[in-house]
This record gives sequence, structure tokens and C-alpha cells, in this order.
Amino acid sequence: MAVTNTRVDSDLIVTVKVGTKPSGADDLRNFKFAKLKIDATDEAVYAVGAKIASVLPYQLKAVQRVNDNMLISE
Repeated sequence: MAVTNTRVDSDLIVTVKVGTKPSGADDLRNFKFAKLKIDATDEAVYAVGAKIASVLPYQLKAVQRVNDNMLISE
């Protein structure tokens, strides 16, 4: 049985360091941006995430792309 993987949605998560916890660990916050263009390249998504982080008063820690895929049996 063949299965086709089709991307149906894509989100951007920008993680920034907002401070330090009493334990010494980084205090992180996520900013989620939903409904990216499905055909956007990873490079373009990263560039947007980095640009968003550049206007925030916090240090960028990570840019994530979360894809939602549908598996269809053929």
C-alpha cells in the first residue's frame, strides 16, 4: 500500500530568552505564528523568524517550523 504525505498547514515558533530562572536556567518564551504559506522555503521561514526576534527586546534562542501533514492511502 502506497502512502502520500501532503502538507496541509505550517506554523512558525520563535523562542526567545526573557531572563534567567533562580535555578540559573534560561527563562524562555515562545511566540507562535500560524498559517504560514505551505510552499515557503525553510530559509524564508527562518529569515522571518529572525526578523521578528530582531524587534523584540530579547535574545533569539530558536526558530522552529512545525508542519502538519496528511497521510493518504493510494
